[in-house]
Amino acid sequence: MVSGNKILSRRFYVIIPYHHVERGSDFHLIKEQINLNRDIVFRGLEKLGMKARQLDSLEILDLFYSFYNPGQVKTQELKGQTIQMLLNNNYV
Repeated sequence: MVSGNKILSRRFYVIIPYHHVERGSDFHLIKEQINLNRDIVFRGLEKLGMKARQLDSLEILDLFYSFYNPGQVKTQELKGQTIQMLLNNNYV
């Protein structure tokens, strides 16, 4: 059903939530639990014939930038150098 439709040309974003129970938990343990959940979701999507991958930091920033600045995305692209300048407080 999926392969015959136009759905193949669209992108979907899945956010995997994590509910933090203990305050003093180890960051690496939390990251492992999130990665385990991610792998489960990836396998489920691949069984449906869909490709899945995790976005990196720049791709996530670009995604949010395009949501909140749809008109500006066409004229002022968000690039890695721009992100570095913002992180270093160089707003020139």
